[in-house]
Amino acid sequence: MIMNYSNEFHRLIEDCKQNKQYVGLGNPNAKILFIGKETGVDIGTQLYHGMGESWLEKKFDYSSRFRPTEAQLCDGKHTWQKYQKLFELIISEQLDNNNIKAKDEDYEITFVENVFTSELSNLAAPNTRDAKKNKEFSSALKERKESFWKNEFIKQFPIVFIFASDNKYIETYQGEVCELFDVKFYEQRTAKQDKYWIHYAEEGMHQVYPKLLIHTRQLTNGASNDLINDLAEVAKQFIKEHSINIKVN
Repeated sequence: MIMNYSNEFHRLIEDCKQNKQYVGLGNPNAKILFIGKETGVDIGTQLYHGMGESWLEKKFDYSSRFRPTEAQLCDGKHTWQKYQKLFELIISEQLDNNNIKAKDEDYEITFVENVFTSELSNLAAPNTRDAKKNKEFSSALKERKESFWKNEFIKQFPIVFIFASDNKYIETYQGEVCELFDVKFYEQRTAKQDKYWIHYAEEGMHQVYPKLLIHTRQLTNGASNDLINDLAEVAKQFIKEHSINIKVN
């Protein structure tokens, strides 16, 4: 079933259609936002899914659970499989209490029902190395930071994860993250060899309070299980402390 959109999301997708900006996938009514680096397809690919036009046409329900293709299943480092693992750990204690339905199949992707995803870069690329070769890489990032990430829709998420520790994408320490997302740096932690930075919104800083933002590396290509476990634990504690219902009504 295609859902209804908030006024903030409808304004965003209208703007993104006009400016040819990538919007994202998943559930726009979610409480959790996952932010990656870029859409992992070949450079020059004309994107449709996740763009403003596709959201406005409402031909697809991007919040429906699905089973990955055989090609995706063969790639154990597929980003969305890592997202799925993180989400399952976050909601492990909420499955019964909030009627979040467990997976029907081992490889089923279900996090899209209760998470929205987007990307720091508006330019598609199969990997980070190729992405940074694009002559428009830096200018496109700057443009997106000045518009998309300061949108009222983005501000509504109480839980945000940024998976990009390369400072060519976004500053890894306090500074740019705080300015873009209106949060305050709290502390840096390390899980095995992987660093992550915790930020919170203080009362009066943001239209959504409380707010947790965790910034870390991308989860593919060697992110440790310790990191994913730690990220989930911080989110779970925040959810408990503030009685946040992760299930989208």
